[in-house]
Amino acid sequence: MFRMLCTLQILLIALSTSYAADAGESPGAGDAESPRVLIYGASGRIGNKIVDEALMRGYEVSGVTRNPSRLDAYKGRIDIVVSDILDRDATRRLVSGFDTVIVSVGGTPTDSNPANYIAATAAESLIDVLTPMGEDGPRLIFVGNLFTLIYEDGKSLLELGRVRDDHPNRPMFEGHKIALDAFRASTIDWTIATPPNGLRLEGRTGRVRWGGDELLRDPDGTPSGISREDFAYAIFEEIEEPRYRQTRFNVAR
Repeated sequence: MFRMLCTLQILLIALSTSYAADAGESPGAGDAESPRVLIYGASGRIGNKIVDEALMRGYEVSGVTRNPSRLDAYKGRIDIVVSDILDRDATRRLVSGFDTVIVSVGGTPTDSNPANYIAATAAESLIDVLTPMGEDGPRLIFVGNLFTLIYEDGKSLLELGRVRDDHPNRPMFEGHKIALDAFRASTIDWTIATPPNGLRLEGRTGRVRWGGDELLRDPDGTPSGISREDFAYAIFEEIEEPRYRQTRFNVAR
């Protein structure tokens, strides 16, 4: 009886090992693949810090740009993709298979119509692409603008009239508000990440404060600040431990 039990155990082990080999695994294997992230605007001042943070955390990175020479420093470390976020067919092909898509696009407004600013048009394109994917689509992290945050009395700086009608960047600020409203009306898995008062500080500390719709402030009441490095750090903290799905946050040092 003892010999029969031993023989049976050996057969079970052999069958188990054979199954693992057939499945393309070796005994003891099981290391998870690196998570994949697609970064639009990877060559920008915020985007390249997002790339750095992703690489530091072991992500497999694809960086999207319209000028690949601006990503020369990352050759061999990331997949460099030339594309336009407004090209829906190209965007649809690109986002498939990624866990997360981060969008950090901007620029100086060249059109007085806020609906034509890149934040608004990119949001429209992404919603159009991601909505049919449903739960199979990637999570979207979209870099927003502080002028849409609640400043005081439940209103933003735009709603409080703190921005002149002829301010050259007003179309950009309003374009971000259009994007925010579009995401709120959508069914996709989105989050808007917003710096509270620009990105004037330096260096990565890995210590941040979190806020929702209301602008974060320092103890003296002034709007808080953050560095590009800590802003990128916060984005990946949100990706890895979600707190703000289908809403937005601002973050400060």
